[in-house]
Amino acid sequence: MNKYIAAFFFLFCLIPACTNAREIKTAEGYSLKVESDSVENSVPVQTDSLPKPNSIKPQSLWSFGLNGGYSYRLPNAGTRSDTPYSRYLKELKTGFSIGADAHKFLWPHVGLGLKYNFYKSKGEYNTDFKDDVSIQFIGPSIVYQSPFENGKTSVLAGFAMGYQSYKNSARAYGEDFTLKGSATGWAVSLGLEQKLGDHLALNLSGACYLGTSYKFRKKMAGQTEAIKLSREDFEELSRIEITLGLKFLH
Repeated sequence: MNKYIAAFFFLFCLIPACTNAREIKTAEGYSLKVESDSVENSVPVQTDSLPKPNSIKPQSLWSFGLNGGYSYRLPNAGTRSDTPYSRYLKELKTGFSIGADAHKFLWPHVGLGLKYNFYKSKGEYNTDFKDDVSIQFIGPSIVYQSPFENGKTSVLAGFAMGYQSYKNSARAYGEDFTLKGSATGWAVSLGLEQKLGDHLALNLSGACYLGTSYKFRKKMAGQTEAIKLSREDFEELSRIEITLGLKFLH
């Protein structure tokens, strides 16, 4: 963008000094004959090769987004049976998520930054069973932005890898306890972004978070116990979501 502004400024300053010139060469090799301030003969300049206005608009250097929506945890081994409690666990998979991200575009279409997501779901079964589940994800991310020809709508694809934490304030058979765990997580996303102005955009996206935890810390009655689950009884942290958000551009 800077080179086009510099070229425009240079030509703007050059025109008054050349009003008495007999001949001006254009970028395409055509000649414009001028005498004083009137044009005697002119040849149209070819503009097919000139950049379109939208193609020379600069990309935003920074973007900061907030989003929220519906989320569903992928089922694991504990929900594959057909019992009243397993059906309760399946219903518990549905929750909501909120998130935030910030990226700096070091290249025209590629940005590097940080992504955060928070998932929440809770429920109660026969007063003897209760679950209040929170899963958080945070990690570095990369996004690729592909704008449409209108310059206002873009397709966004993202990938992130980071840390996931798991917490469940639960009750089982009338006894309250807290279960905590963690795992490495991955996130992939795809969405559409519509600019509402120079500094604001609306974003609709879908994302998938992947992660599995086998080790937990169980705290009950003031005592902490380490728990290691088998491959068959793992806790699935993976989930899918669809969110609507706002993005602030700078």
